[in-house]
Amino acid sequence: MQTSAPAEQQLTAREKRRLVLCACAGFFLAPGAWLLQVMISETISAQACYAESIRRAKPVFVHFHAWLYGTSIAAVIVSIVCAGLAVYGFRFLQRKQKQMRALGNSDGSAEKPSREEEEVSRKRFIALCSALIGCLFVLALVFTILAEVFLDSCTPWH
Repeated sequence: MQTSAPAEQQLTAREKRRLVLCACAGFFLAPGAWLLQVMISETISAQACYAESIRRAKPVFVHFHAWLYGTSIAAVIVSIVCAGLAVYGFRFLQRKQKQMRALGNSDGSAEKPSREEEEVSRKRFIALCSALIGCLFVLALVFTILAEVFLDSCTPWH
C-alpha cells in the first residue's frame, strides 16, 4: 500500500513553477542561445566576406570581429545562466528526494514509494536531462567560439 507523504515533503505550486522554468531554461534557452549565435555569426560572416558570390580579402564591416565576439559572449552568458538554472532544478529535486527517502526510512516501512516520491523522481529525471542539455550546449558554444578564434575571417575552408 502506498502511503501519502507529509505536506512539507510535497512540492508546492510555487516550487513546481520554478522547476518548470529551470527545465525550460535547460531544454530550450541554452540550445536557443547556441542556435542564435551560430545564425548571427554565419550571417555576419557571409555578409562581410562575400559580395555576390565573390570572396573578399578583408571584411566589409570595420568592427567585424567585435560583432562576432560580442554575440558569442552574450550567447555564452545566457547559456551559462540557463545551464545553471537547470542544474539548480536538478540539485533541488535531488535534495527533496533524499529528504523524502530519509523520512520514509525512519517510519520503518519498506513499501512502495509514495505518489509524491514517484512524482519527485520523474521530475528529477527531467531536470537531469535539462541540466545535461544545458551544459552540453555551453560546451557547444565554447567549440563554436574556438572555431571563430582559430580560423581566419574571410578565408575559404579547405
